[in-house]
Amino acid sequence: MGFSVQRTACSAAVFVLAGCTGMSGGGGTAPPVAQSAILATIPAGNAPVLLAVLPDGQRIYAAGDGTLTVIDASTNAVVTTLTINPQTTGIATAPDGSRVYFISLFSIMLKVLDTATNTLLPDVTMFLERLRGGFGRMAVAPDGQTIYIANKANQAFGVMNLTGSRSNILKPTVWPVDMAVTPDGKTVVSVGCKQICTPGFVQLFDTASQLFTQEIQVDGNPYRVVLSPDGTRAYVANLTGPSVSFVDLASRTVTQTVRVPVQPTGLAVAPDGATLYVASQTQGLLSVIDVASATVRAQLAVPQARDVVATPDGRRVYVSSGNRVLALDAQALAATP
Repeated sequence: MGFSVQRTACSAAVFVLAGCTGMSGGGGTAPPVAQSAILATIPAGNAPVLLAVLPDGQRIYAAGDGTLTVIDASTNAVVTTLTINPQTTGIATAPDGSRVYFISLFSIMLKVLDTATNTLLPDVTMFLERLRGGFGRMAVAPDGQTIYIANKANQAFGVMNLTGSRSNILKPTVWPVDMAVTPDGKTVVSVGCKQICTPGFVQLFDTASQLFTQEIQVDGNPYRVVLSPDGTRAYVANLTGPSVSFVDLASRTVTQTVRVPVQPTGLAVAPDGATLYVASQTQGLLSVIDVASATVRAQLAVPQARDVVATPDGRRVYVSSGNRVLALDAQALAATP
């Protein structure tokens, strides 16, 4: 199956891009980053490619359409490539780094990689077959015992227990596309739409009571969410705008909205919390946002920029570009031109 970037803006294939409304404009003009910031170009199977990084930063995992590529971050060399289900929609690492989890659009099975041996472990059944299809992004709780899974197509919020106890399917008022868990494990920050995607919403979920507690309005079609390292702020990439919303989780308010290039499908925060990286697929740009000033500091041309992660030491940024992964020097990206 081919996946043209031009078609993904309003594609019916939801694993390529969930939700769609009219999008116009760009992120303005920012100084370009020199191509010398690119340290390596690494093959990564079939596009689109989703990324994850181990907590120790030693490995990067690139999940494409039917392939999982394991990359050594110290050498930027491919360690191995494994065959997985097509149409990968979510990838996440265990907090202790022992496992990588990934899911695909139509399978009810959670795939599990043993990071010590780079071998696939037996699949784990996620939910009842009535929820087949629609699986999206996921987030692992800090204790490693629970995975929260977005399923916009079924208007479902999945709570999957890895300890053998019963998993639950909840029906939130906001249909989730992506989610993140606060460092204390007490709150899941979910983003998505209601029946109409303008505006979009952040919805908070209390893990102790298993209740949804708050809705916060953001721009339309929210697609990605990441949290600041201290868990006090959520950053939401919105397809309609296109923009990134800064959400203060204590006051439950949007404090800043930063315009970015068209189709922001990738979002990452530097480990010191000072910088955001936004991959805009259609416009083919990686934007570097200074958090303190809420401005786009610089941009790097990355054709078909899809997803982005930052290593825990803050030295490297990895962005998927079609069927490749680019290793970038974070210092070069952050330097004022």
